[in-house]
Amino acid sequence: MDTKSEIREFLTSRRAKITPDQAGLPTYGDNRRVPGLRREEVTLLAGVSVDYYTRLERGNTNGVSDSVLGALARALQLDDAERAHLFDLARSAQTTASPRRRFRTRWAAHNVRYHDTGVKQLHHLIVGDLSLTFETMQLSADDGLVMFAYTAEPGSKSAEALKLLGSWAATLDQTDGTPDQAETVPATDGA
Repeated sequence: MDTKSEIREFLTSRRAKITPDQAGLPTYGDNRRVPGLRREEVTLLAGVSVDYYTRLERGNTNGVSDSVLGALARALQLDDAERAHLFDLARSAQTTASPRRRFRTRWAAHNVRYHDTGVKQLHHLIVGDLSLTFETMQLSADDGLVMFAYTAEPGSKSAEALKLLGSWAATLDQTDGTPDQAETVPATDGA
């Protein structure tokens, strides 16, 4: 699927999810040919012309400004992840000339979100492979700062590896905080 198709499908799928009632618009009768908002209703909410929006919905984002994209995001009631996705699609359409590989059904649905939880695979030089569950927490003191908390499944190989790392760190703390001299000084040829 190429970038123009992705933009078209994303905008039409987001437009279909908003009803005129949700957007605060009057409805005239029950005979609507499209689910959700019509193009004209989106343009009314975003403050752009129908021709301009139609061009954008067809994937032609050449010269589109951030303010127009922001207005569309507000009109379509996009969340932060969807808004970021719209901006990313617009940027990639302006820099990509060749079609991309065909992105799967899930990707085509354009249900985007931030990944606040998940599983991270790591390799530690001492204990080997670790599989850790992570969760992000927004720090309210400073906007934009995020703290990640990593945990291992109790009783798992990763949990045992973390215990080993913890005991190793505790051993270092009981000394002066550095490994023994014999471990860090390379052997010499009697010089």
